[in-house]
Amino acid sequence: MIDINGTEYPVRYSMKALKKFERKSKVNVFSLSDPSKLSADACAFLCFVGVECGCDFEGIDFNMELNEFEDYITLAHVTQCFDVLGEYSSEKKA
Repeated sequence: MIDINGTEYPVRYSMKALKKFERKSKVNVFSLSDPSKLSADACAFLCFVGVECGCDFEGIDFNMELNEFEDYITLAHVTQCFDVLGEYSSEKKA
């Protein structure tokens, strides 16, 4: 969960969300390891698609546009989103 302007939102990265990120940012998600290697635009969009996907997956309305979303996020949010993304890559096979 991530707090955006006083509301908690889930963060999730499905392949659909990651493909959307790649198409816009032109960054291969499998090479992501450090947010400092991304532009501010790419970091904001990575957070946005994660929240958008999380809300869609959990059936939560998310009506914020990217431009508005960017007004409420900070580098701390980017770090949180990277942590969530890292959880997917470090999951162990059963």
